[in-house]
Amino acid sequence: MKYNDAFSLFKKDYVFARLKKKAEEMKSLGKEIIDLGVGDLSLPLFKNAVEEMVKAAKSLGDKKTFTGYPPSEGLLSLRKKISESYGNANIGEDEIFISDGAKSDIGDLLELFGKGISVLIPTPSYPVYTEASVFAGNKVTFLPCLKEDDFIPRPPFGKVYDVIYLCSPNNPTGAVLSAKVLSEWINYAISVKAVILFDGAYCDFSEENEPKSIYEIKNAKYCAMEIRSFSKGFGFTGVRCGYSVIPKTLGDYNRLWKRRLSFRSNGVSVISQKGAEAYFSDEGQREVATRIKYYKNNAEIIKIALKKKNLWYNNSCSSPYVFAKTPDGFTSEEFCDFAMEKYGIIVTPCNTFGEGGEGFFRISSFPERQKILRAADVIETIK
Repeated sequence: MKYNDAFSLFKKDYVFARLKKKAEEMKSLGKEIIDLGVGDLSLPLFKNAVEEMVKAAKSLGDKKTFTGYPPSEGLLSLRKKISESYGNANIGEDEIFISDGAKSDIGDLLELFGKGISVLIPTPSYPVYTEASVFAGNKVTFLPCLKEDDFIPRPPFGKVYDVIYLCSPNNPTGAVLSAKVLSEWINYAISVKAVILFDGAYCDFSEENEPKSIYEIKNAKYCAMEIRSFSKGFGFTGVRCGYSVIPKTLGDYNRLWKRRLSFRSNGVSVISQKGAEAYFSDEGQREVATRIKYYKNNAEIIKIALKKKNLWYNNSCSSPYVFAKTPDGFTSEEFCDFAMEKYGIIVTPCNTFGEGGEGFFRISSFPERQKILRAADVIETIK
């Protein structure tokens, strides 16, 4: 039996699986743990989303309203709502493809390009970009993003790549790509005939004056695909629903992706999709705004604690994560092990987000307020 050689290039466990395992081990020893590592949510689903999913489930239990497989590209009703949300960007419902979340599309979209392509990935960045690219047999080049540049990636003019991953607001740094920087990337991608895979999973956290979509920028529809998720802003981590936008102006990718879905997918759960439609209601948008404010306030509480310890942190107001510098003398792994074993706090070592993350750690603001306050008190006692 021959196994895929790509598995040998990965660590034994995915980073967030390792963090959960560590938390369970510490708890089994009777130690109190405050888990600020994995970016999972603590607040329950919105009432209107639950109500819509209950309706959908009941309709499937009635012979008169029962439906079988949904369209592989997603329910038209949901795709229409997404299309309308793009406003003047003029994204058609036939350019939108529903998935079970951003994480799947981040890797799956690479199947449009074949093996052996060159992929440019800013570092630090979400590890799935790298692992999915390696697994697909592609050549990965990392683009360092530096603290003195606010971790903003800049186009490598003079060099050519086939696919470029960009994320804004960025996980883990919180960096936001301005309209000017996005325009530079779009011009670069068009000049070298590259495709940008734009990860907008955290767009709900963007401030009012910041681009929420790459399609707000001129000519983006000629070089970019956009990946979105209902997980973070709408609380769908346990429900699973997201989508990707593949403009027809980008070439034949739209048709090819639809063909690919026809043999790789029987569609996303109708129940999940009906719940996702509630995101676009007035009530849904009010709930999203309330939750975003809650998580951002959590992040501010953590920042105050870090400031008291004279630890550098990103001052982004557009992220549910606090990206911070480890104390002098610690690597990322060393500090996270120290914080867990001595103080019972689990945070994410940012070297797992690529070499550019070494010397930093990430704190999630998704836990409930009580845990955040306790964590802030503990952080202030770290020596």
